[in-house]
Amino acid sequence: MNDERVETTLRFVGGWPWWAGVLLAFILGTAAWLLYRRETSAQRPWLRLLLPSLRALAVVLIVLMLSGPILHHRKTIGQLSRLWLFVDGSRSMELTDASMDLGRKLSVLQRLGLVREEAVKMNLPRASAALSEARALAERGKTLPTSAAEEWKTLATDFAARVSEAADLLAGVLEASRSAAFTRELAEPARELAARAAERADERARAIGDLVRLGDAARRYATEFRDAFDGGIRDEAAGVGSPLGSALSRFDSMPRWQRLQAGLLTGGATPLLGQFAQRHDVQLLTLDGGAARMLWQPTSADSTLPAGLPKPSGEITNLATGPKNAASGQEKTQNAAIVIFSDGQHNEGESPVEVAKVLAGRGVPVFTVGYGSETRPRDLAIAKIEAPDAVFFEDRVRGQVMLKDDMPAGLPFTVTIQDGEKPVWQQQLVTDGQNLRRVTFDFPISDLVKERVKQQPTQQISGIPIELRVAISAVAGDSQSSNNLSSLRLRAVTQKRRILLLDGRARWESRYLRNLFERDEQWQVNSVIVGSTAEPGWPRGAADGSFPNEAALLASYDLIIFGEVPVDAFKDGELQLIANFVGQRGGAIVFIDGPRERLREYRATPLAPLFPVEWKGEGIREGIERLVLNDRAVNLAPFTLAPDSAQNADIWKGLKPPHWIAPATPLAGAETLLDAEVDGRKMPVAVFRSFGAGKVFYHAFDDSWRWRAEVGDLYHVRYWNQIANWVAELPFAVRDKFVSLDAGAVTYRPGDSADLRVRLSDGQKPVTNATVDAVLFRDGVRAATIRLSPDDNAGGLFRGKTAALEPGSYEVAIESLAIPASELKARAEFKVEPRETGELTQLSLNEDLLRQISAVSGGRYLREEELGKLPELLAPLSQGRVVESDTVLWQSYWWFLPIVALLTAEWILRKRAGML
Repeated sequence: MNDERVETTLRFVGGWPWWAGVLLAFILGTAAWLLYRRETSAQRPWLRLLLPSLRALAVVLIVLMLSGPILHHRKTIGQLSRLWLFVDGSRSMELTDASMDLGRKLSVLQRLGLVREEAVKMNLPRASAALSEARALAERGKTLPTSAAEEWKTLATDFAARVSEAADLLAGVLEASRSAAFTRELAEPARELAARAAERADERARAIGDLVRLGDAARRYATEFRDAFDGGIRDEAAGVGSPLGSALSRFDSMPRWQRLQAGLLTGGATPLLGQFAQRHDVQLLTLDGGAARMLWQPTSADSTLPAGLPKPSGEITNLATGPKNAASGQEKTQNAAIVIFSDGQHNEGESPVEVAKVLAGRGVPVFTVGYGSETRPRDLAIAKIEAPDAVFFEDRVRGQVMLKDDMPAGLPFTVTIQDGEKPVWQQQLVTDGQNLRRVTFDFPISDLVKERVKQQPTQQISGIPIELRVAISAVAGDSQSSNNLSSLRLRAVTQKRRILLLDGRARWESRYLRNLFERDEQWQVNSVIVGSTAEPGWPRGAADGSFPNEAALLASYDLIIFGEVPVDAFKDGELQLIANFVGQRGGAIVFIDGPRERLREYRATPLAPLFPVEWKGEGIREGIERLVLNDRAVNLAPFTLAPDSAQNADIWKGLKPPHWIAPATPLAGAETLLDAEVDGRKMPVAVFRSFGAGKVFYHAFDDSWRWRAEVGDLYHVRYWNQIANWVAELPFAVRDKFVSLDAGAVTYRPGDSADLRVRLSDGQKPVTNATVDAVLFRDGVRAATIRLSPDDNAGGLFRGKTAALEPGSYEVAIESLAIPASELKARAEFKVEPRETGELTQLSLNEDLLRQISAVSGGRYLREEELGKLPELLAPLSQGRVVESDTVLWQSYWWFLPIVALLTAEWILRKRAGML
């Protein structure tokens, strides 16, 4: 069935825009009507109205001719295929390509009409390009399974075709000896390989090996022909006033996106984009970050080509999300294809190759057009900075700067890390041209922190954001200086988190826990052991080794590790202090049971509500086989001893089982996380639950130190560090007398939301019944107010999230009627900036990725100089075409007849009225 649809629209194509013509026509028509009206004042009323109107309409039609009115007819015959054209809108498309080989440069210039076709013979570079295609096909052969007989045949045939194309281009160009060598080493073996049956798997394996070897030969000849052509052209272009030299200089100054714009929107009677619109239902889109933004789509109202493409400004290249979303609703009854114009430097989102496989399943091939030089230009850049997110302020910052070194060897340069203008670390280096290299850095930050603390006298700071600048000194010949700067942001932890370790005796578990936390720079341990002094019980007060017997002293701790302490070690009210520390202060407590079963003694004390278990029966010593994680703990960070889940489960099963476990039964609302297998049944040995504002973790055995056998700190230290960080409340960034405030990360990305956390107190106990607002300042200007919600399980804790954040420097302050405004000093800081993607780090064309995208989807890869092949490659997809034509009204009788008719009617009426 041949479906036809015709759409007709009125357009204006004259020297004036339509609105100017209409405005002038209205003004002159009105003037003519008013002047004419004065002349007809003695006539009958109908003539006084009709005669001026006829003259005014004639004037309007004559003036409108200046705007060039036409009727545009768009006839669609048959069904058009869908065609999505995606233009890479990332900043790497702003780069120029002076390093591109001369053959490719001249091919592009000829394609753009800047160099005449007959000015330079292009046989050598075109042969080199054909051999490069052959080499790429041979590379695909390395991954081809020997069972793929049909794919092998196609690959061998295509390889031979590319080599044959090169041989035809070289006929009459090469010397006889080189031509004979090329035929002997490559052309004849390629033909023989394509004709080989290779029906068995072992025969195909040998054939694939031969193909790979021929691919190496194709690479060698491609390089030889390219270098030979470049040498000759370089000599010719070096002459003073050489047109060829001028054209090459112009190419070197044209960024990739301008060459793409010229290729799509200019050239010939019908530019390339117009040719696509004649055979396809076209949408032109730009890939802007992870989104695809519409640039142009022909409609019945307007199919005029766009004047140009927007200047690329994206900080990331995502070649997957846009094409995937565009084709998600594609109907299989309509043919469709995708074309991606890009340099292939994908650095964000899912794999475009995997997306191309999905699109192939939907019957949507992806054609890719590569822009840029596959030769890496001379460039020295900061590719990545690896450093910890947080460092204790008395420690040193240790990390690595990954450099991209594509410079000639032997050029000196300096890598510097600066705080403002002050260097805090630097190293003298020499280029080696080895692409990627790592440079380690190590410097103290205590002085940097002290300077910043002096500027914050009204609040207690536990984490200071520090931003440093990483820079590479200028090197002669560096093609891109904008990638020589980067930033290093981290949080300097100014206060160690505090642990109070209580035990009734110096058992092995307590000793190892004290030692491991003392070695950890994030923690400060106060170990209080009954009987550690000559006096009975333990000392009390603020000194190390003393029990903090006041609420204010105990509130300075973050975690209590509570061992087998006898009840009579405490005085009246001290157990209530511990209960309040957990329930009201939001502290954490870890109970570690033991064979003396001291924890049972607290069942009738103020600590009783904290325990997540009850004890039934006697302790278990026999039949303990191994430890097993339950389903809940498998996905929890504290119980992750290896990154692989299967390996992690095996490690837990291989840990030495306890010698004794308490007969604990979890209470309602408590979670069992770790079990011990005892005579084939499971017994809970690690139980967790929330209590008021804090958290409680119960351990039913006290010999986890035995996990150190043969592996040392590997599992024991990791486990208890992870448990402590999990149960203890995350430290707040800043504090004053009444507010503890934290805004989450030091750095967010545009579009992220910051997690706000506030703990409010009246100076002694939590404030729970209050309205709390977080005030957000962006670059010093109040930007938003966020109402925080109370956390039902944590007294005095309020939480909230900001809306999507824009780039800038932020501060967060608190407002609440429960606390006088003059007392609210705490302010937390963070920054919102784009993620470092390395957008301007890799400057060359990633041809391999673009080839893969096209290959797996059933499309075709083209270089930018081959852009003219696209209409022919896409033509089989479409079952229809668009025919456009114009009726030029202002040059036709359709326009002149009304003018003549109006003036004639006016003349007749004037004569009859006696006005002639």
